[in-house]
Amino acid sequence: MAASFEFRLAPNEMQQSLSKSSHLSVYSVVSRKAGVIEAEIEGEVVALNIETGTCYGLNQVGSRIWHMLATSPRIGDICEALRAEYSVGSDDCERQVLDLLEDLYSEGLIAPIEEK
Repeated sequence: MAASFEFRLAPNEMQQSLSKSSHLSVYSVVSRKAGVIEAEIEGEVVALNIETGTCYGLNQVGSRIWHMLATSPRIGDICEALRAEYSVGSDDCERQVLDLLEDLYSEGLIAPIEEK
C-alpha cells in the first residue's frame, strides 16, 4: 500500500503559486545550487542559501524531492518516482512538484540545467 502524498502548500499558497510565472516544466532538468547548506532533522531537510541567508524547511515529501535533486533529474522523472511511492494522481503530483521546485528556484536553492 502506498503512503499518502501530503504537500506543504496550504490552499492560499496554492492560489498564490498559480499566479506565478513558471520557469520550469516536467521536461526541465534541475539541480541544487552550489552554496546551499543542508541539514536533516527527524527526516526533514532544512536548506540554507548562504548568499541570501534564506532558510527553507521541507516536509517528508519535499525532503524526498530534495534528495532526488542530488542527481540532477528531469522533473518528470521525480514525478514518476513519487507516483510509485505515494498515492497521488499524475496531474496533482506534477502541479505540486512544480510548485515546490518553483519556490526553491525563487529562493535560489536550485537551478534549471536544461530541458530533455
